[in-house]
Amino acid sequence: MNTEFLYLWAQWGILNFEKYQIVLNEYGDLQKAWEKITPSFLAKLGFGSEKANRIFEIREMISFHEIASKIEDLGAYVICADDESYPQCLKSIHDPPPFIFVRGQIPPLHKSLGVVGTRNITPYGCMATEKFTTELVKNGFIIVSGLALGVDSCAHMTTIKNNGITIAVLGSGLDKVYPAPNRKLADEIVSHGGAVISEYPFGTLGLPHHFPARNRIISGLSRGVLVTEGGVKSGALITARFALEQGREVFAVPNNITKLSLSGTNHLIRRGEAKLVETVEHILEEFQMKPAQQQIQFEYNDEEKTVLMALADGGKIIDELIVKTSWPITKISEILTNLHLKGLVCEEGRKWVLH
Repeated sequence: MNTEFLYLWAQWGILNFEKYQIVLNEYGDLQKAWEKITPSFLAKLGFGSEKANRIFEIREMISFHEIASKIEDLGAYVICADDESYPQCLKSIHDPPPFIFVRGQIPPLHKSLGVVGTRNITPYGCMATEKFTTELVKNGFIIVSGLALGVDSCAHMTTIKNNGITIAVLGSGLDKVYPAPNRKLADEIVSHGGAVISEYPFGTLGLPHHFPARNRIISGLSRGVLVTEGGVKSGALITARFALEQGREVFAVPNNITKLSLSGTNHLIRRGEAKLVETVEHILEEFQMKPAQQQIQFEYNDEEKTVLMALADGGKIIDELIVKTSWPITKISEILTNLHLKGLVCEEGRKWVLH
């Protein structure tokens, strides 16, 4: 895909996934779409004539060279929904972002969990978040959260402290990290092998309505979501609802019954929308996983990542992996053996599957 037009469309930021597909079906590719699209076509997409004209005027102010310079300065890149590197688990949700801006490397997500909760974290919430995050990391989970103050920050920092990998999903552009005090934490996430991602173009501020929308990405990148502390109307419960809609598991830590302002987790449990968890074993049981006996090492080489991604959408026999990777059977067998020793894959019948 032509990088210039990928960057231009991502920075324009006017398409949801449905509109993205309509544009591609009409024009064939992003370059032709950029060159031939008109305000009248945008009106057909549902923008309305006046708004279509306004956003078309905005397009004329977008500079590829400025975007490319910002991307280079941040060490970032852009991927679209049709890219092989686009996370398949995210693409499977109802409204995946057609473009995502990324700093760092998105790790294999076959074993990822969202950890979310209130910004106004209490000592109890901090204890619960640290306890579960530490044990999840020990058991090989990638931790996904939103870089907000409170539970999100605690989950990210605890992951880093325990040599794990974490992903932060922003409600702002990559160059406008919100909240500002967490800019250093964003850098640490990247330097420790994780990623900071956003669907929002450069220059986008962290506006209130962005955060509920970004929560669908947190759950979309995860096999399940753990809410450690939060109110009934909190963003954490919005994330839990997205997770339920996406067919993900939802877990909740019970809260003190005298803390009515933080009764969101109890609310989820009472309504049967979340599994009550008191130890990490309760989460592992739901995924039919055994507790790790030792610290998991998050070191995958590029070839191992390729095989893990190939298995992310279902088990495969060795012949299928050979076709997918174009590697000889001896190489595939060696990689599978190494991944098996790391406890990441196992053989079921003739197929290799994620563990």
